[in-house]
Amino acid sequence: MRSFGGVTRPESPTRRPGNEVNRLREISVLGIIIVSAFVFGSIASAAVPAEPGPGAEYERTVGTIGGTVFLDADQNGVQDPCEWGMSGVAVHLLDAAGERIATAETFSHACEGLYIFSGVLPGNYTVEVVPPEGYVFTVPGRGAPGETASTVDPVNGTTTAINLTEEAIEATDLVVRDAGLVPAEG
Repeated sequence: MRSFGGVTRPESPTRRPGNEVNRLREISVLGIIIVSAFVFGSIASAAVPAEPGPGAEYERTVGTIGGTVFLDADQNGVQDPCEWGMSGVAVHLLDAAGERIATAETFSHACEGLYIFSGVLPGNYTVEVVPPEGYVFTVPGRGAPGETASTVDPVNGTTTAINLTEEAIEATDLVVRDAGLVPAEG
């Protein structure tokens, strides 16, 4: 797992007194993700968590799963600087039984190609990407850590498994699963 934009979530300020700068940075990153999702595209919620009241100590109990669907022009499985995200692609969140529990569409504006599932409870999940007509999946698993690399099985259209534990939710802001697409040969 990696965090959104290469920013790793620091330990909770309740565990490290005096760490307000990191807490503000954490809130800023999450705020940007959420505002971008509502302003520029769709965000799917797998659960609706209750927000803590004023002055309450916040402990995260739900996670966020998201990623990028990109056009892999050179077909190497990694999103290179000249390769853009694809908007309007349907993405489904599947539970451990393979049932769809949420659906999102990749953003069509400033954050083109991104999708987000928020409020995801601990459990086992996969992401299913539905390629647009005329596209198929690129080769998976070729990226280095931190790169946007396809994790979708080209045969069934699902990503590698996500074991979203309580520890994983506390450790990262966003569990990432990306998908690369290439034009179908016809």
